[in-house]
Amino acid sequence: MRGKLVIWGLALAALTMGCSGGNDPTPTATATSPEPTVAQDPTPTPGSTSTPNPAAANFEPAGCRFARPSGVAVECGYLTVPEERSNPDGPTIQLHVATFTSLLIEPALDPVVYLGGGPGENSILARVTTFRRQISPWLQTHRLIVIDQRGTGFSLPALNCPEATEARRDALPRGISPEEGLRIGTESIQACHDRLEHQGINLAAFNSTESAADLTDLRQALGYEEWNLYGVSYGTRLALTAMRDTPEGLRSVILDSAYPLEADLYSETPPNINRAFNLLFSACATDPVCGSPYNGLEATLSRVVEQLNETPLLTTIRNPLDSHQFDILVTGDIFVHFLIQTLYISSVIPLIPEIIFDAEDGNLDLAAILMGNFLVNEDLQSLGMHLSVQCNGEAAFTPKGAAARAADPFPLLKEIFDNSPTGGKNILALCQGWGSGKPGGPEENAPVQSSIPTLVLAGEHDPITPPAWGRQVAAAMENSFFFEFPGLGHGVALEGDCTLSIVRDFLSHPTRAPESRCLADFHGPRFLPRSTDVALVPFETAQAPAISGIRPVDWMLIAPGSYSRTELSVVGLIQQAVQGLGPDQVLELLASQLGLESVPDLVSNIQANGLNWDIYRAITQVQPLDLAITHQKGTTVFILLTTTPYNQDLYYKSVFLPAIDALVLASE
Repeated sequence: MRGKLVIWGLALAALTMGCSGGNDPTPTATATSPEPTVAQDPTPTPGSTSTPNPAAANFEPAGCRFARPSGVAVECGYLTVPEERSNPDGPTIQLHVATFTSLLIEPALDPVVYLGGGPGENSILARVTTFRRQISPWLQTHRLIVIDQRGTGFSLPALNCPEATEARRDALPRGISPEEGLRIGTESIQACHDRLEHQGINLAAFNSTESAADLTDLRQALGYEEWNLYGVSYGTRLALTAMRDTPEGLRSVILDSAYPLEADLYSETPPNINRAFNLLFSACATDPVCGSPYNGLEATLSRVVEQLNETPLLTTIRNPLDSHQFDILVTGDIFVHFLIQTLYISSVIPLIPEIIFDAEDGNLDLAAILMGNFLVNEDLQSLGMHLSVQCNGEAAFTPKGAAARAADPFPLLKEIFDNSPTGGKNILALCQGWGSGKPGGPEENAPVQSSIPTLVLAGEHDPITPPAWGRQVAAAMENSFFFEFPGLGHGVALEGDCTLSIVRDFLSHPTRAPESRCLADFHGPRFLPRSTDVALVPFETAQAPAISGIRPVDWMLIAPGSYSRTELSVVGLIQQAVQGLGPDQVLELLASQLGLESVPDLVSNIQANGLNWDIYRAITQVQPLDLAITHQKGTTVFILLTTTPYNQDLYYKSVFLPAIDALVLASE
């Protein structure tokens, strides 16, 4: 849910505020982007959530409910807190907490506490799923505590809405009208509401005020005198609430893609998204790589939307968490909804022009891979928690007329917002019957003022929490530092060495301005040449057994001999040599790592540079791959190309075959 407003639209990931940190789609399962497998630990689920409340909150160690990433120690447990602090003798709820141990022998004494977005993000699973990017950087200096906020993830109860998820996915291939989608969405959410109430869950207890009090209880239960909060998207709103209500023990706060309490989310979201689209169009038009091949990007998008609304395209998408595949009929409105999601992700923004022009040619391969990844956002979302929080603290302050008219000036967006049960005017009607209790007081719609050292970060292209919001939040703080990062989207703290260095410098000395000279190296998005333009340059590996050959000049180095066209590793090339393993062993090992049910099919044989290559082809989930293997003097060499179906033949001829022709195994 990467910092997005929940929108029904395409029955994919709900557009919500801040899931997954907003900067990294769940990695596509290719050979160049391994991530830890995530699965529930068989630890028994803690007991009833309606146990009478003891005098104080307490923390009990428990088994982690997820597969622990290798190479790092993690301790888990459950914090028991009152469901409502106004009823201290009433029922209790339990929050699942994971503490990841720092890699330093003597880390900083004050841990970093991650506050996920949504509201409703299943934070622990979302972080672990992208461990390398979302957890590992923090462990270089600090312990990282990740909390499944009340109502989310492995916490009890979790306010999940499988009714809505199933209804959306059932609608994927059916080509229903926007009006029918609105009806189905509203009815499925109502069914979720009725079930949660029937289970005795007090929806009014799930709000930002109670969640902020949970943080204080957790800090005291774990024995920390102070700690640092790191919030992304809605997590910044929760952090702001804690700064206002429970500031004790807060050493510093990092607000990444800030969501001010006083912001009018439902009225401001359409113009904010339109701003991000216009910024993309302008950046492409003035970029030497993007401007010429993607001339007239805005006009092309308008044609694509009209074309897809008249003649939708059926494609297949895959959820990388469970490998389930779904057919989806992509209309123009669904395509726009999908593009809104791509605007959040810094690594995807440079691909948007290509995605739009591909769609005009009837090619949705790259879009389908990303759509499949976005399905994970929906699986990592507790929609009931989202609605309880938003109905209590946001929708109650939204003028009905303003929300209803907000998308009117933007034809590209109007249909999506008008027919979303959880966006625009419809969220206000939905909240009237959700049962999220008495709306919060006027403080829920007022700027938060604080003297706690605060670092505020914003991405220039963020479509949901624009830089103006970050400046607005920082202006109300006595000790704040604001940074805007050109070319980046939503959730920027972990987007590279520069952003991370600023964060670490702030954590080391939160009362002084962090070193930020690296910002001078930031520019707009790093647009890519069209996929038809591939230039090759020589390369060689230094480690034994050494090989030399050619590789695409614009592709990123992922590891020695491994290159990817983008950070997403959708199109990638690996050239490696292995000693001690025969060709059959390498073939079986690669098949296992790629998740293939059997070894690839042998399709041909090629002679080049005195080497005899066996050529294989296979489909890894929804992506095709080409594989060449040769063996000489105890060394097995393989060349692996992963690509999209539409471009497989293109890259086979322009990259794969030239790589075979050029590869040389160094003499002993």
